[in-house]
Amino acid sequence: MKFHEKIAVQLYSVRKEMEANLEETLRLLSELGIKNVQLDGMRGNPPLEVARLLKKYDLNVVGMHIKHDRFFNDLDGIIEEAYLFDCKTIYDKYIEEEDQNEVGYRKTKRALLEVAYKLSPLGFRVGLHNPEYDFKTEIDGRMMMDFVTDPENGISIYAEPDTYWISASDIDPVEYIKRYSGRAPIIHMKDYIPGFDLTDMDNNLTEIGSGTVDFKSVIEWGEQNGVEYYCIEQDRSKLDMFESLKISIAALKNIQI
Repeated sequence: MKFHEKIAVQLYSVRKEMEANLEETLRLLSELGIKNVQLDGMRGNPPLEVARLLKKYDLNVVGMHIKHDRFFNDLDGIIEEAYLFDCKTIYDKYIEEEDQNEVGYRKTKRALLEVAYKLSPLGFRVGLHNPEYDFKTEIDGRMMMDFVTDPENGISIYAEPDTYWISASDIDPVEYIKRYSGRAPIIHMKDYIPGFDLTDMDNNLTEIGSGTVDFKSVIEWGEQNGVEYYCIEQDRSKLDMFESLKISIAALKNIQI
């Protein structure tokens, strides 16, 4: 499969649009040439209707973001959703604020490993998506993201590196992802403009090709190291979201590998 066919869109990008008109949102994504999406909740829509419309518009669910607390108390619900959407690659979307400390990170690793022990025999992959704060804490001499994803007893928590949040942490995303050869089936592709406050996402988050992230090098590495999908996630934009996604999709497709 050529890397152009591995481009995906995280539906968090169009969360407001999904709340307003689910079918129109999925239709417009399909018209952008998108075949692969990553789920991030139903956005007020019945799961069966989301599944029906995804199928109608030939959108393949390649990953699912799951709320942090569900890994502790709703494993049955996670499994049910995974089978409904025919997707066994599931990520803890972000660690809730109350668990953003050493005790919480250790608890999170245990919970994710327990889920992985139970579900790996069924073909599931359990992973963690990284926001910026995950790079600010060390546990046992390891950055938190590395600590949680370090293999244990032959089971690995998969990483979902996010080029924006890695860049916002003053870390080179191309160098950082190299530690995850074979352990990062999805990479979040988000561009970054330095020089703004970390919380100023209106200015420091931008469309792919407008910032400083070296996406060509990310993809070159990914094609040699098991990356299955390059997932655009545009948390917000000054543009209409579909125009924003159109720009980012075109920028990725224009990369020559």
